[in-house]
Order: sequence, then C-alpha cells, then structure tokens
Amino acid sequence: MWAEVEQLEQGCCVVLRFRGHWELERHYELRGLFQELLDLDEPRIIMNLNEVDHFSSSIMGAIIGFQQDLTRIKGQMIMVDPSETVQLTIRLLRLENFFSIAPTEAEAGEELNCTAERVPAHESIR
Repeated sequence: MWAEVEQLEQGCCVVLRFRGHWELERHYELRGLFQELLDLDEPRIIMNLNEVDHFSSSIMGAIIGFQQDLTRIKGQMIMVDPSETVQLTIRLLRLENFFSIAPTEAEAGEELNCTAERVPAHESIR
C-alpha cells in the first residue's frame, strides 16, 4: 500500500505531511525519521494528518512514543486536521487529551511560534 511523508521547514518548525495507508512495514523507517527529529535542539513539529487513509496500531504506537520522547526533551508537536480515520483512532484509544490538535498548519505554527516562511527540506519518505 502507498504511504509517504513529506518533510518541510516552516521557520524553526518541521512540518510532516503524511499521506496514504500506513502499515507495519513502514514502522522502522518512520522511527528513523522520528529519531533524526529528536536529535534537533528543542524540536517543534507540525504533523499534518489530513490525507491519511489508515494508521496501523504499530504506526500509532510510534507516534505516541515520539510524542512522549518530545515531551521528555522539551520538544513540542501539534497534529493538524487529522482525517476522519485518524480522529476515530485517537478517540478509540482515548488520546484526545494526549495530543495537541490544530485545524490548520498556520494555527499550529502560531501556537509553536514558527514564522510563516517555508523552505523545502531535503527529505521525503515514500
């Protein structure tokens, strides 16, 4: 199944735009990306989930672990406009209060104090 994440820079924030159907086979690749982001100084992450068709439990577990790791190192993450499927998963797992969620990337950027400037980053996972 097709899945990708596009990585962009928005000022001091990193925007991750997820698309497609995320299954177990992408777990380790995604954890590698998350580890690179955790190596940044106080990372601020905007995670756009608008175009996600499906997250497997292993992918959701990786995102939960990433949020916990970010909190531990004083990083921040805001999810943006989760698809209906992702919203359902968040509700079923009772994670509504675990994740910060914003309706748009612009609002997430304001909350994280990012500038409006966007510069394409060097990476995409496909």
